[in-house]
Amino acid sequence: MTSLNKRAWDEFERAAAAAGALGLHVQTLPGGTRLLDAGVAAPGGLEAGLAMARIGTCGLAALSVELAAVEGRPWPWVIVRSDRPLEACFLSQAANWPVEIGGWRAMGSGPACLLNRDLGVGKDFDYGESADCAVLALETGALPDDPACRALAEKCGVRPERLALVAAPTSSLAGSAQIAARSLETGLHKLHQTGFDLRKVVSGMGRCPAAAPTGDDTRSLGRTNDMMLFGSQVWLALRAASDAELADLAKRLPAATSPSYGEPFLQTLKKAGGFYAIDPGLFAPAEATLTSLESGAVVHAGGIDRERLAQALGLR
Repeated sequence: MTSLNKRAWDEFERAAAAAGALGLHVQTLPGGTRLLDAGVAAPGGLEAGLAMARIGTCGLAALSVELAAVEGRPWPWVIVRSDRPLEACFLSQAANWPVEIGGWRAMGSGPACLLNRDLGVGKDFDYGESADCAVLALETGALPDDPACRALAEKCGVRPERLALVAAPTSSLAGSAQIAARSLETGLHKLHQTGFDLRKVVSGMGRCPAAAPTGDDTRSLGRTNDMMLFGSQVWLALRAASDAELADLAKRLPAATSPSYGEPFLQTLKKAGGFYAIDPGLFAPAEATLTSLESGAVVHAGGIDRERLAQALGLR
């Protein structure tokens, strides 16, 4: 199988070739690292966010935006679907790399995380990635300089000219879109928390409203998480799971099952004292439907929390 980083590299090349139409800025740093700016200084936009998500899912997920109502108002929802959800979403798209180099910080996702052996991504599935290129998606308000890129390349075990980066701030249209594109990944994350073997997830689909940027990355961090916890929906097709197991999984999957559920995300974050101190079970979709590919059983749990979603969007 073609490496996930090579697949993401090809997606990066497609986005770079269409940079003008997508509102992206392209640059090559002195060490040779290529960088796509999707919203730090570049105009970006929803399509830039979808391009960022395609890179992050290595081209193994289909992404689109639909206009659907929230409290009777038209609103953009990002849709993601994949027949390779483990590789596209859990192993690649998940934000596994909290980057800190000097004074520069970012949250890193994409298949480059598999090459950073310190992170241990893929070990639960005996998945090993080998590639001579690395692709990393960065949620950050500042672009990395050349020394930072060299340090990232070294962590991935590749030459700086074989590292490709795409970046957007949390508080940008591109940032909102690429985060909303993580509904399926969030569902897989919660399934993994229950101990379910994600190799049994054959196909999946999800949608989530995109948060309106606030002009402040911290406030937007709250809004983007609120969108997922209160408004996202996923559908998952599973194999080798009994109907009883399916029903149990569905009941445990929604975000509302977490004892931390209920308050706006920023309040939850403040009370917990840090991102990684929050109950990991909170990071889950609002609503889920699971179906068995053997028995045809269909189970459903959760629901869109319309009151809290409307409040998070400023509609109430």
